[in-house]
Amino acid sequence: LRDHLGTPLIISFWTTWCGACRKDLDVLEEFYARSGGKFEVVGVCPEYWERVPQILRDHPVSFPVLHDPGEHVTRAYERLDHTRYPFTVFVDNSGRVRCVWAYAFRDVDQLLEILARCELDKGA
Repeated sequence: LRDHLGTPLIISFWTTWCGACRKDLDVLEEFYARSGGKFEVVGVCPEYWERVPQILRDHPVSFPVLHDPGEHVTRAYERLDHTRYPFTVFVDNSGRVRCVWAYAFRDVDQLLEILARCELDKGA
């Protein structure tokens, strides 16, 4: 994830058994396509990696989706007080966590509102 310093980063933690996570993938993909490279988006799936290819066929994304088999990354971010999946971490261009959203996104407009609250909307 250090490779993304210099650009605001949205990290989406999701699981294969979570229906709301699949909708999140669609919203994040629409946002990523519209952002024109002003934001990086990374998906992180900590479990059931063998199911990921089918989900990505049904919900294709152009941003990277990483496996976290030992849940090291997931556990590090879990300390940010999330209690459910999906959860999304918003990181500024210096690598500082600005906020965490522990719900599914309704749509891209809601995601843009959250970016504004996190003061990461300058690139949108």
